[in-house]
Amino acid sequence: MKDLLLGIDIGTTGTKCTFYDMAGSMVASAYQEYPMLNPRPGWYEQDPQKWWDSVCKNLRACFSSKSVAKERVLAIGISGTNAVVLVDGNGSALCPALGLHDRRSEEQLAWLRERIDGAEILRITGNRLAKGSFALPRLKWMQEQLPEAMEKSRCFLTPGGYVTQHLTGEFIISHSRANLTLMADIHTGNWSDAIVEAAEFPRSRLPKSVAPCTVVGAVTAAAAAETGLLEGTPVAAENVDTVAATLAAGAVEPGDIAITIGSSGRVCCISGRPMINEKLLNCESPIPGRWTVIQTTDNAGVSLRWFRDVFGKTAAEEVRGGESIYDVFNRMAAAVPPGAEGLLYLPYLSGEQSPIWNPSARGVFFGMGLESGYGHFVRAVMEGVAFSIKDCLGVLELEELPPFIPMGGGAANSGLWCQIFADVLGCPISKAPYAETETLGAAITAVKSVGSPFPRGEAAPDKAPLFMPRREYTERYQESFRKYKSVYNHLICDFGG
Repeated sequence: MKDLLLGIDIGTTGTKCTFYDMAGSMVASAYQEYPMLNPRPGWYEQDPQKWWDSVCKNLRACFSSKSVAKERVLAIGISGTNAVVLVDGNGSALCPALGLHDRRSEEQLAWLRERIDGAEILRITGNRLAKGSFALPRLKWMQEQLPEAMEKSRCFLTPGGYVTQHLTGEFIISHSRANLTLMADIHTGNWSDAIVEAAEFPRSRLPKSVAPCTVVGAVTAAAAAETGLLEGTPVAAENVDTVAATLAAGAVEPGDIAITIGSSGRVCCISGRPMINEKLLNCESPIPGRWTVIQTTDNAGVSLRWFRDVFGKTAAEEVRGGESIYDVFNRMAAAVPPGAEGLLYLPYLSGEQSPIWNPSARGVFFGMGLESGYGHFVRAVMEGVAFSIKDCLGVLELEELPPFIPMGGGAANSGLWCQIFADVLGCPISKAPYAETETLGAAITAVKSVGSPFPRGEAAPDKAPLFMPRREYTERYQESFRKYKSVYNHLICDFGG
């Protein structure tokens, strides 16, 4: 009986594989963490082999648990983070993958701006010409600095495309991910001849662009041997992790909003048309006739992980039986009053995209005093990420917020962080019962791709935990947010942005 769906999410710092039943309940899951590589200042890379190795390890772990059997898997969906890698005809990586945090392509960006009118690329692609989420500047850097790899390459792939290739042998990219390369038409998802030609990027190195919720291939015999999956299992087109997470959170109708806080933070609005604004990102939704309008803060969960890696020794000493270090962070931060007694954090560790679009910005702690303890810094990090999302929401110029905003991603596992978002935004936050919304969204695209119904539908469950804003703290956060904005504005010249 085919009664399970597999969702795979390839993240910046780890990969998760989760099996769901047809009601959307988790049956088995496994996660592998890996480092983000930083060989030089401003260079942020990933090892593509880690993506595939992590998938194989995760699936073997799930199958060994005896809770799932390969014969029960109806279809496989994949979501992935924003990185690009050149691969040969066998799908093997010819270089490290360049991630969204990478800042090495400044010269290529300047060259592109001389060649392509900014208004024209915004009109065609629905997105601005910039680094970060958009792959074209990084691809031009590869073309110029890695000519041998480019010459040997079959095409470029994203993390989701790389895993798709290893599973099926197909070289593809979904419309949603193609939209964020700056080379695809926002209305059709097809490659734009005008932009590809103006960018002087070899068209032969472009993967096939396919519609969301399309079966692109099936698990090969070689992939089955490595993963334990059943040969012939259908694989759906990969999707942008943010798009998948928004779908799983239940944001499917125009005007719906969802927040996902994983390694990066994303606030997404569903629209019946692309919203052409240079401060917004647009990409095709898995729902026909819908677009996902995205704003992203690069260093959300990454900020807390960075704090853990650099300053985590103190918290590690406080771990009690059965706790993780993040449980300790929650406990310490909860002991500090909202507003962290004036301590602010700007989460711009590697520059920022929405809404300031300043690659030169950097992280800042501001307002330290003798009263500032360890918990103050943890809480300030959590609040700083929420302030960044509030800043993003302001760009949408909404007349009013929806009755509630669903929140997913790893941060949704923290009730404290959900409450901080409710207080900062002044809006009820619905904690997604499926915190790992990326894998669930991937599973939904998988079942839709094979034409089977998904009994739970795409709408968020009615009984999701709800965090209500507390008026006194919302008012306090308004003043903290004003200072947050003021600190950045005073530092712009020092950042060089």
